[in-house]
Amino acid sequence: MPITSDVDCEGGSGDGPVYVGRVRVIGPDEYGLDHDSDGIGCETS
Repeated sequence: MPITSDVDCEGGSGDGPVYVGRVRVIGPDEYGLDHDSDGIGCETS
């Protein structure tokens, strides 16, 4: 279950309202943070 309506990566162009740094993504990537599907979201490289 999502913690809020929208979560985006810090420093990105998203519209929040919550922003996070690097995170481990477990289960469905409901916020689209893990673009390369390696289980780590908001990677900088």
